[in-house]
Amino acid sequence: MLASLARDTKVESETRGTVARILEDVRLEGLDAVFRLTRELDGVSLDVGSFRVDPRAARAALAGLRVSNPDLIGDLEGMLEGIRRFAHAQKSALRDVDLQLPGGGRARERWLPMRTAGVYIPGGRAFYPSTLAMTVIPAQVAGVARIVGVTPPKAGGPDPLVLATAALLELEELYTVGGAQAVGWMVFGEPRVDLVAGPGNRFVAEAKRQLVGSCGIDSVAGPSEVLVIADAGADPATVAEDLLAQAEHDPDAAAVLVSADPGLLAAVAGILAERVQASPRRTILEASLGRHGRLIQADREMAVAFAQAWAPEHLELSVVDPEAWLPLLTTAGAVFMGETSAEVFGDYGAGPNHVLPTGGSGRFSSPLGVATFMKRQTVLELDPALAGTLAPRVARLAEAEGLVHHAQSARRRALRHHS
Repeated sequence: MLASLARDTKVESETRGTVARILEDVRLEGLDAVFRLTRELDGVSLDVGSFRVDPRAARAALAGLRVSNPDLIGDLEGMLEGIRRFAHAQKSALRDVDLQLPGGGRARERWLPMRTAGVYIPGGRAFYPSTLAMTVIPAQVAGVARIVGVTPPKAGGPDPLVLATAALLELEELYTVGGAQAVGWMVFGEPRVDLVAGPGNRFVAEAKRQLVGSCGIDSVAGPSEVLVIADAGADPATVAEDLLAQAEHDPDAAAVLVSADPGLLAAVAGILAERVQASPRRTILEASLGRHGRLIQADREMAVAFAQAWAPEHLELSVVDPEAWLPLLTTAGAVFMGETSAEVFGDYGAGPNHVLPTGGSGRFSSPLGVATFMKRQTVLELDPALAGTLAPRVARLAEAEGLVHHAQSARRRALRHHS
């Protein structure tokens, strides 16, 4: 079953080659390449004076929406508050280490914010002010000094709600450029960011993958995925809507239901067929469900094994006693406990971040959060007496490895201590 959900290897190979060429062009030609690629790929002409969003335009959009749609702005502010609340809780959980060494000295580890960070906000098929907030707020709470946002350009300009969100966040640097060229510019161009975060299409994800080593990344966040594990008590209509909620993101999105109950699977299949036909997003739904939609009958043991092997971005547990399942499920990016805890609440600021590892990378990557925008630094401080005590042992170990100057460096501390 996992093999049937795998991405097309030919497409992946073509994507790697395309992205490698784009990144090399941007590295060598800078903004000239960025603007040329934007004309060719997005059909939008940009220049140095037009691709940065004027913060005054963002503030004007916010003022206009406060008049025309104050309820929506209130909803947006509520989402931002929820994201900030969780981010501050994450920050408070990060603890520096300060260990007093026996014999005189300190071994420390401290958390430090990145100096610069680039955040990618998708905008190909839809605009995502929620993702703008999800990426910018953790960076702000972490203490990043310079945050650079990029989002794909549109002929009519950025969506007013995205602009309003940027104004609420007080984001001063937002650029209308997207794709692999935007990621390359943030890393090779003047921003020269320390880290790139945020989801995107397969070209954005591949650009991040290829730039590891030139910058840090949050994770390789590609097309969206959801796995719903449901028992006989789950509501078929609710399960179907949750599958559709992920499938509508992108033709490459994956939506999978696993249940031991054949009646539930049959009911969900019927509801999906009806709702897809009636949906204004029918074209995307038909593509995504046709390629990566699955309804699987499996018992609890097989459901857990499947979830662990796939490591989906989102895992919904629409089961009795989800807490009993949780210890067995360690690879998903985010878990949603019980039928009331829909994944969509996670998308819009109920707490944890919605930028999550995909493509199986949840096995070794974590959701975006405050720690994403920070790094650890260790500090060692030895009193002369302790340095003198440690020097003979360190010198012998260094000589055992054939590193004679390491040994001499240690011995000089012993000599200075005894002189």
